[in-house]
Amino acid sequence: MKKGVLGKIIAGMVMAGTCGVSLAATPANEVVTLPADKNYGGGDKVGSQLIAATYNAGKGPGVWIVADGGYRLYHNGALLAEDNQAGRVRFIPMTLLPGENAFSVVGVNGAGAPGVLVQIDDLDRSYYSGSDWKSKPSVGNASWKEKGRDLSMWGGATALSYSNTTMPSGGDLKGFAANTQSKWIWTSSESDSVAVLLFTLNVRAEGFGASTTGGDAGKIVIAKDSAEVRKYLQSSDALTILVPEGTYDFRQFRNAVTEAKAKGRTWCKTTCSEKNAVTGKTNTFYRITFKANSCSDLTEAGVQIVQESENLMAWSNWITTKANKSLVGMGRGANLRGASIAVRSNEGSGNHIYRNLAIYDVNPHLIEGGDGLETVGTSSKHVDKFWADHISYKWISDGFDMEFVDNATISYLDFDGANDFNCWGTDPYMALVEDAQLTYANSYWHNTYGRVPKVTGENDGSKVHLYNQLVDGNRFFIAGASGHSATAKAYVRYENSYIKNGKGYLAEWGDNGYVYFSGITYSNTTQQHRYNGTVTMGAPQAETFNPSYSWEKRDVNSLPTDLPSLSGVGGRYGSMPAYDQAFGVSNKAATVAMTAPAANKAFDAGSSVTLSASASDADGSVKSVSFYIGTELVGTATSAPYSVTVNDLAAGTYSAVAVATDNSGLTQMSEFVTFEVAAEEIEDPASSSSEEIASSGSEEEIESSNSSEEIESSDSEESAIRTIADAATEAEASYYRVFDMQGRPLYTGNTKPNKMVATRAIVVEYSKSGTAIRRYIQTK
Repeated sequence: MKKGVLGKIIAGMVMAGTCGVSLAATPANEVVTLPADKNYGGGDKVGSQLIAATYNAGKGPGVWIVADGGYRLYHNGALLAEDNQAGRVRFIPMTLLPGENAFSVVGVNGAGAPGVLVQIDDLDRSYYSGSDWKSKPSVGNASWKEKGRDLSMWGGATALSYSNTTMPSGGDLKGFAANTQSKWIWTSSESDSVAVLLFTLNVRAEGFGASTTGGDAGKIVIAKDSAEVRKYLQSSDALTILVPEGTYDFRQFRNAVTEAKAKGRTWCKTTCSEKNAVTGKTNTFYRITFKANSCSDLTEAGVQIVQESENLMAWSNWITTKANKSLVGMGRGANLRGASIAVRSNEGSGNHIYRNLAIYDVNPHLIEGGDGLETVGTSSKHVDKFWADHISYKWISDGFDMEFVDNATISYLDFDGANDFNCWGTDPYMALVEDAQLTYANSYWHNTYGRVPKVTGENDGSKVHLYNQLVDGNRFFIAGASGHSATAKAYVRYENSYIKNGKGYLAEWGDNGYVYFSGITYSNTTQQHRYNGTVTMGAPQAETFNPSYSWEKRDVNSLPTDLPSLSGVGGRYGSMPAYDQAFGVSNKAATVAMTAPAANKAFDAGSSVTLSASASDADGSVKSVSFYIGTELVGTATSAPYSVTVNDLAAGTYSAVAVATDNSGLTQMSEFVTFEVAAEEIEDPASSSSEEIASSGSEEEIESSNSSEEIESSDSEESAIRTIADAATEAEASYYRVFDMQGRPLYTGNTKPNKMVATRAIVVEYSKSGTAIRRYIQTK
């Protein structure tokens, strides 16, 4: 082969110049073909009820994914995303469900090395691709996508040795989750063309409530407003009720005195005995008694009956429920203002899950005027199975009461007792636990004035286990226990926790009540307790029980940092709503879809390619649409019709996407469109003379400096594919492109692959400025 022939081959593949948006010529990155076989997801359409585009990558729960090749990503049988472009990172904002979350990836091996990299972000932790995933190179059906799949015949995935900051084939990896612990994974053989990779995570309670399944056995519904939340909670069907991220008004305003009189009760008032610690003002104290037209139960000075004419308002929305429900805030959570949800055995209710919710503003100016969330069983019929997880709780009249309930867990609770409307700047009632089998795990109590919890044993007794707790500021007792008899004892076991700024006692208890503290770190807290009125120094070590389950201990010294961040609505991504926060569903990203070029359209070499997209924003406006070919930005349009034109694309197959940005900065990526650019016709060296294929142009000038001795002409194929040196040997290459002998792109990246994927391949090396400095043919 003569050097002029090679020059023409390279010129047909590497087209110098700029695209139609004044950017450098776009490199042809690796594009694969996703399998059409239905056993590998062929024909499936992207879509899931759980996707909620209300935040950008890394700002809420979701899934990160990238492949060195292509992939299809599934969750519980639904196709979340697919891509045929190596190295293009996607983040899918989505809500994980209580119960089984079955993730599945069909990975497609491209040129070079294979691999899939995945990170799954939940509210308080992340899950990383690694050897704990399962893998197979071939499957005979599509049951692997669904929940409940049998993994007994699946082998473990292989964690590849490649760095998670670069592509296995050698190129840069850009835009994946920062500081990820994920590993590139595949089957046991890197030569497998397809890998099916599976991972199952179960979102379930620790402790006593571990058996709670909620609405998992039923269908998934989305409640668009507070009325639908009520309707679904009162349905007889097993349901998982999704509440879109946002703030919802449940309040129902009415005259509190009129309402109390109808029930034979009385609202009473007096001036608070001390100023509000937050506002410095002296508030009015409102408390209900359970007698008609009498405040005799109250001992405070100057107590008076509140009259209907004073228009004392209440607004709690009391919602009773039926069994087998999961109420889940989507994304970073749902804020339920004024909701007062009761799980009552009288209605046959139980087996309930509440997750990722803020419950607040339930008559905060009244005392004993309603809970935000409560279980209400009876001595003869307990509520069975309850789990509340990642709940923010504030401005609640009567706390979070758990009465006559078994197999219950409250985890990642953020309980803020601060209350500007009450006498002391805090709520006086917090956490009454009566005849319960209950676990508190990983919870954050702050600004409290009351026992957290106050545990009683009335008929069957109570066993309450607390671990990984942070208590920051409590004016009374941290915990209390009061049993009724030798057969109705009340136990509190408090372990592995951090208590600071405690202004009162650690605990109080009497006969048949027992409090046990172990593994507690104290900071600015009086270490004393009270038993039957007798004050004793030190942490209480009373009789206790041993829970039958295992549990995860956190580093106690890290609890003051970890729990305020991880607990409550949204977990590490959320925050308690402001008292007067506006109502409505969170803003959603604009929708965007590629409209041109048509899928699998072919273009002749040298022609212009126009990329177009449609975009709209139902709750705002579209700010811009950016277009990417492979992983490279090729242009941005700021007004409709959204399109850019790209010139000088090298021969090869391309995958393009559009990314819409709305007026609030939210982004959304379209599905991909694939198109081709044909190679220039390559002359047969055997029928061409050196004069006919003489070098020309700036790229050829580099090659023309090579001597004839450097490239020996021979009829031997071996000599025809020997390496061709370039005159610019002193220049350092910082970018590589590899083509097969027909000019089709095989690889693009900042490092040269360790092995060629074709028997013979053409390698082009570039300097940092984008100038081609070396070209040569290399054998595999």
